[in-house]
Amino acid sequence: MKNSINGEKSVSHFIKSTDFVTLFSAMLASAYGLMLVFSATYSSLTDGRLISSDVRSMLVSVAMGLFIAIAVSNIDYEIISKLWPVIAAGCAGLMVFTFFFGVAPSARQDAKSWLDLKIFYFQPSELLKVGFIISFSYHLDLVRDRVNKLKTIIPLVIHGAVPIGLVMMTGDAGSALIFMLMFIGMLFFARVNIGYFVAGICAVIVGFVVAWRTGIIGGIQRSRIVALFYPEQYEDVMYQQTNGKIALGSGGLFGQGYLKGDMTQSGAVPENENDMILSVAGEELGFIGAIAVILILGFLIIRVMKTAMNARDNVGYLMCSGIAVMLFAQVLVNIGMELSLLPCIGITLPLFSAGGSSSLCIYLALGIAFSVYRFSRAPEETLFYTK
Repeated sequence: MKNSINGEKSVSHFIKSTDFVTLFSAMLASAYGLMLVFSATYSSLTDGRLISSDVRSMLVSVAMGLFIAIAVSNIDYEIISKLWPVIAAGCAGLMVFTFFFGVAPSARQDAKSWLDLKIFYFQPSELLKVGFIISFSYHLDLVRDRVNKLKTIIPLVIHGAVPIGLVMMTGDAGSALIFMLMFIGMLFFARVNIGYFVAGICAVIVGFVVAWRTGIIGGIQRSRIVALFYPEQYEDVMYQQTNGKIALGSGGLFGQGYLKGDMTQSGAVPENENDMILSVAGEELGFIGAIAVILILGFLIIRVMKTAMNARDNVGYLMCSGIAVMLFAQVLVNIGMELSLLPCIGITLPLFSAGGSSSLCIYLALGIAFSVYRFSRAPEETLFYTK
């Protein structure tokens, strides 16, 4: 009888301490994303297939991601943060392995950033984002009382430069930009003095000018940047973004109808299941459908930040802040690409774009946020709490 009562209490507490609002908003984003990816790949279905490989991969990754998120949510995030050396070493080692043995998809031969696991392709930089959030949060927490001293800032900058360098080695400039924004955002939430940000911005500008003049930034990367300012002279480079904007705006208020978008179903927008997924929503579901995508993601980011503000300690606050910054950075860059405000650098829209690695690792990150939520409420009653 006693065991039965304790079991009922455990289940009751598990339900009460689970952040169902954030969980359901993530699931809503994934369901909406699956619907858009299905439409984007619908016209390519052959031989009586019901779904494309992209949809199948996304379904599997979301299912696995939900399981991982729930499992991780029951592990004290402090335990996770203290495992940062193992996590950081594992993620870094995987990136080095990718540098030597990585493969590039047909659409992005310039970036050998994927591992062919035969069953599916995995992008280690997505896992590195989570590893960086964990290790950098622990680092920032260790130095929180002296975070504005120069001798503290220098190791933090080196810490932030490591993942940027690792992804650049594989030719993934887009992920490098996301890591840079994550690094800056986490420093901001750690309350680093504004003067360091000004100095950092100046250093980035100088570095960019040097890289541009010396040819470090060259080839297709250089063309994509120049094309933003002279689109009429680089029509071939801007083809994807130009058609994406046309599709996005052609749906009007309510869209042309699901599975009925002219440009979506004709394949006129390359990679519209990945980088240009918002164009599918805009064309087929209209302004309402596109805004719904942004509102769902905005709500998800706000929920993660709310968990950060209510965290029981600094490391929980920093980890959730890092997760929110990661999501915000990807949304900002992806939409910037779609509107031709930024060069096309292959950044997916979180939980909406096709890509099993991205969805799986985002749910892993959300699992950490769920852990912060759970253990900041009543840690003594939680399943895997060990203190």
